Amino acid sequence: MRGFLGTSDDAERSTIVVGEGLIGREVSDRLRRRRRLREWHRRTDWADATSLGRDLLDALAGHPHPGPIDVIWAAGASGMALDTLDLADHAARFRTQIASLADACPAPPRVHYLSSAGALGPPGGTDRFEVGHIPYAHLKQAEEEVLAELGLDHVVYRISSVFGTPRPGARSGAIGLLVENSIRGRETLLYARSTTMRNYTHARDVAEAIVRNTGLDDPGPVLLAAKRSHPMFEVIAQVGQLTRRPVPICYRPPSNDHDMVFDPAAVSPLLPERSLTSGIRLVVDGVLAG
Repeated sequence: MRGFLGTSDDAERSTIVVGEGLIGREVSDRLRRRRRLREWHRRTDWADATSLGRDLLDALAGHPHPGPIDVIWAAGASGMALDTLDLADHAARFRTQIASLADACPAPPRVHYLSSAGALGPPGGTDRFEVGHIPYAHLKQAEEEVLAELGLDHVVYRISSVFGTPRPGARSGAIGLLVENSIRGRETLLYARSTTMRNYTHARDVAEAIVRNTGLDDPGPVLLAAKRSHPMFEVIAQVGQLTRRPVPICYRPPSNDHDMVFDPAAVSPLLPERSLTSGIRLVVDGVLAG
């Protein structure tokens, strides 16, 4: 897991990205284009819950920055196979990580927490529909509760299913896997049925929304979702049309059949509009270019 994107010398706010996975990498790319940054890329010892605070102190040593700091937390476990995770132990470790990071900041930070619990609805709201047992969503919900208990200034972004171009050692979402495996002639294992509905957002657009929100004086909780959801058979058909190759699938029972039921309130004005076809084409181009 990648560690930090360092603080900026010429911006009013400093920004630190923790975790450069599917979304965090895109966030870092956008920040590099907008601000001159001291970069800090090193392996973080995730087995040691206090290492984040020590890493931050090392990154800031000799470069004191008295202004406010935005911590964009894009790290953590995700995926469909988290049933065996000890939720209480994980929440305790997360509490230590966040607390040590906050203690190391020269000023109280604002934590922008990226949560893949989008299927549960808007942050802080009441669950609007039954979504079944979704291990990664409940995991993220537990981390949201830790942030609230610690009393930190924080913003929660609940995000629907995110996809992007696959890269070694990182997740890409179901669409990224479908595209890459179609081009490579491999079968894709999907935890879904052909009629399973998912709400898809491209990682690039999610990152753009988050970077925009860091500049607001009083950002509220955000639910990032596309204007409509798509059944899996429609997604597979679009992947096949754009790759011009077969899309071999091995279906497994999903943990839930509806990632998100469309709600106009779910579409944040921060999120750039992009059709599913446009997003899949970005992935196809990225895989072919790689």
